[in-house]
Amino acid sequence: MSVWVGLGFDIHKFSKRRKKLVLGGVRIDYPRGLEAISDGDVVLHSICDAILGAVSAGDIGDYFPPTKKFKNIKSKKIAKFVLEKIKGKKILNIDITLILDKPKLSPYKKEIVNSLKKIFNTENINLKIKSKEATNFFGNQDSIVCFSIVSLADA
Repeated sequence: MSVWVGLGFDIHKFSKRRKKLVLGGVRIDYPRGLEAISDGDVVLHSICDAILGAVSAGDIGDYFPPTKKFKNIKSKKIAKFVLEKIKGKKILNIDITLILDKPKLSPYKKEIVNSLKKIFNTENINLKIKSKEATNFFGNQDSIVCFSIVSLADA
C-alpha cells in the first residue's frame, strides 16, 4: 500500500468589522470573523493544503487566488474541489492543531470534528486546540493559526 502525507498551514487575522467566524465548517458564536477573500475557515484551508501537498498538487491559492471572482467563497466549496483532486485515494488520517486565544472552542470541539468527518468522509480526525498563552506568537490575540497533517492511501 502506498501512503502519501501532506502538511498544511493557514493563518488569518481577525477582521475589524463584524463578520461570521467559521471553523471546520461550523459557525462559531463570536462577534468577529477572519480577514480573507473566502469565509476565512483556517481549519478547512489548512486541511485542503495538506491534501494538495500529499499529492503534489500545489496549494489552494493556485486554484482560488485572492481575486474578486472568489470573494466570499465558502471553504466547503474549496474542500469539495480539493477532494476531486484525490479521486482514487482515501484519507487515512487528519491531525489538526488549531492555535488561538479567543474564542474558547472547547464547547465546539465535538461539532467541528463531526463536521470534518462529514466533509472529508473519514472517521480518523484528531483536533487539538492550543492557546498562544498570550504571547506574540503569530500575532497576539489578533489571529487564528492552524496546522494539519493528512495521510492518504489508494482507495
